[in-house]
Amino acid sequence: MSKIYFFKDQEDYIKDLTDDNIINVIGTKGSGKTTSSLKYIDDDDYIVINCDRLFELPSTEKEDKELANIRKMLNDKYGKLNMNDDFTNCYNDIVEYILNKNKKGLIEGNVIQNIDPNQLKGKVIIKRTASYKSFKRAVKRDYQNEYFMNLEKEKHKYLYKLTRLYKIRKRRKSVFKQAKDIEQIMNKLGGNTHE
Repeated sequence: MSKIYFFKDQEDYIKDLTDDNIINVIGTKGSGKTTSSLKYIDDDDYIVINCDRLFELPSTEKEDKELANIRKMLNDKYGKLNMNDDFTNCYNDIVEYILNKNKKGLIEGNVIQNIDPNQLKGKVIIKRTASYKSFKRAVKRDYQNEYFMNLEKEKHKYLYKLTRLYKIRKRRKSVFKQAKDIEQIMNKLGGNTHE
């Protein structure tokens, strides 16, 4: 990964893969995936799914109107979902669910990176936000999460703010590795394309 990409945003990588009405948004934590998908949330023609929220709570009703239905469908079919499992079958089921509703779909989340990129449907947009900026955003956003902050408070009492910050910074260092993984996905899809 170049130093320029570490500190400076790069143009999004965009490529049409199939004719399906699906947009896949991939990027590191803090890269702006969810923010870029917000413009589709109130569009009744779209179903917007943040796949990471299939595994992690909490989620918001506005952001994930169909998420509860999809989570139930996948749990009924595969049992309890595990982020470490192969996500390809779940992804295909989500795409089928969206298309059977005669809707367009926007699917985003880090877990999509675990799928062979040549198996993605529709269009792929890869957010290439500077790694350092993504790291700072992810730490700032996740640190403030009330749900996880309360868990830390129960466990560590008066030191909960420090332990929360330590854990978040440690976990979010994966942003730098994810940036390299995303470059590999782009290479598999054909390099720097903007179609």
